[in-house]
Amino acid sequence: MTEPPDINSEQWRVEHPWEDPLTGVRPDPLGGIMPADHPLGAGGSLDGGDLQGISSGWRLALREFMSNRLAVLGLAVLVFFLLFSFLGPHLYHGNTTISNPLDANLAPGGGHPIGTDENGFDELARMMQGGQAAFEVGVFAAVIAIVIGTLYGAIAGLVGGFLDGLMMRLVDVLLSIPFLFIVLVVSTKYSGSVIEISLVLGVFSWLIPARLVRGEVLTLRERDFVSAARVMGGSRTRIVMRHLIPNAMSVTIVNVTFLIADSMLALAYLGALGLGLSYPHTSWGDMLGQASTYVQNGQWWLVYPVGACLVLVVLACNLVGDALRDAIDVRLRRR
Repeated sequence: MTEPPDINSEQWRVEHPWEDPLTGVRPDPLGGIMPADHPLGAGGSLDGGDLQGISSGWRLALREFMSNRLAVLGLAVLVFFLLFSFLGPHLYHGNTTISNPLDANLAPGGGHPIGTDENGFDELARMMQGGQAAFEVGVFAAVIAIVIGTLYGAIAGLVGGFLDGLMMRLVDVLLSIPFLFIVLVVSTKYSGSVIEISLVLGVFSWLIPARLVRGEVLTLRERDFVSAARVMGGSRTRIVMRHLIPNAMSVTIVNVTFLIADSMLALAYLGALGLGLSYPHTSWGDMLGQASTYVQNGQWWLVYPVGACLVLVVLACNLVGDALRDAIDVRLRRR
């Protein structure tokens, strides 16, 4: 017969430092008590595994993003078209500047994988050139819109009161005017180059980012770290630049992807209406300017390949943007 342990001995106290000798329970880390044979009481976890360390917010966001298969597919599509547009011209050389009537409207094949257009330009080389313009205009316009919208929204949200209301009413008035109508009117005078079109699109695309950043700042300005910055004598400029804008970056990062897609579509609209880039530059919208005529004439290679490029890139941007929103916003993140 086994003798009961001597709970008053030094050896028992060393082997059971946290166990009550009379009740046989261990302290609960959350403030209560639990039996000694409970998984947490024995140093484990609720499911019998090991307790995991705490990961940073950005690491959790990255893990959430990578778990979204559509987002990863969209990112792969964007990487492919970036390489296709910027690296492709160094590997594949086609005529995009010298008109050659003898090679006009050739079907795919014979040295032209996707055929030629009515000027004898190689369609594959023009698709690469159009992709460069699409990405450049999309990124430049998005950066301009984000910078203006972030500063405008942060100032309005921090100041509050009458000035905030006045600034937001101005945004509402501008939002009531159709975006494409404004761009078309301005583009009749300022268009032709990547920089000019990017400025036109960016200057009239900052309204939505401004409203998003203002809403985020309205919640951030009540936080303790902003109050501490005020008490320590921080100026409004310092509070906006050092505290509010960095903490609102999650909103702007997500919105950038949507702005890039919107700018690419706007460039395509302008190109299809004849207000796009000037020769020798081209965009995917310029290449689709006479799509109906091409289809009626049976020249499918002048419509479907470049149209597929535009659709895939815009769709990929939206998939990546949706995944970033779900990954960065902890309220939408899967537990």
